[in-house]
Amino acid sequence: MQVHESLREDILWLRIEPGSALDEVALAERFEVSRTPIREALLLLSGEGLVKFLPNRTTIVAPMLMDNAGDYHDTLLILSRSVARTAAMSGRADGDLLFSHIDRSRAAVRAGDMESILRADHAFLRHLAALSGNIFLERFIDQILDAGVRMYVLHYFRNAAPDELHQSVEQMAELSYAILDGDPDRSDQRVSEMIQADIAIIMRSLAPRVGQDMKMTSSHVARPHVSNRSGFRRRLTRSSPDQATEPPFQAEG
Repeated sequence: MQVHESLREDILWLRIEPGSALDEVALAERFEVSRTPIREALLLLSGEGLVKFLPNRTTIVAPMLMDNAGDYHDTLLILSRSVARTAAMSGRADGDLLFSHIDRSRAAVRAGDMESILRADHAFLRHLAALSGNIFLERFIDQILDAGVRMYVLHYFRNAAPDELHQSVEQMAELSYAILDGDPDRSDQRVSEMIQADIAIIMRSLAPRVGQDMKMTSSHVARPHVSNRSGFRRRLTRSSPDQATEPPFQAEG
């Protein structure tokens, strides 16, 4: 499991880039194991959608695709809302524990540490899922958070402004107050706002950056105009050998 977890972390946090080839021999040397544990780890990662086996027996890190981003965001929203509502209704929330998570997130934002920010945010949501006492909800929120790590690294943190990161922490605090008040509807609203703010930043990464601001105007410098119409007419009126003896048509007048 050490090989699997280590490779998984490297792939999720883009220490190994999407599309990179994974050489079993090199990995075996790195982890100082035989190729059997490497193959087992790669099979597990393939089942998680993080590794692909190609027909030519090459193994690569699964490419990052955005074709299912909408499905991912829908699932993240549904699960996060369920987590927030059940946490509020559980009556088990502890203010000190909730705000220890928020303090951790706030410190990570101040430090500008991308990985620490995301780990703290995920730990907060996992803590809320644990409050529900629903093992299925805990399992699914764990899976959806891990599935989005690469998307956040590539498309969220590269586009989020510092004030937006600070605002995200404040949204977590507002969500915590709603949960402590035992208000499922307000908790639902707060977590929805928090997740949708993240989604807006991610989608911003797909927008053009400079193309819409470029001024692409024609030059006003006069240039000599050369027409090739005369040559075109010559080609049209050039007679074939069979027509060479025929006189050109002339209108009577």
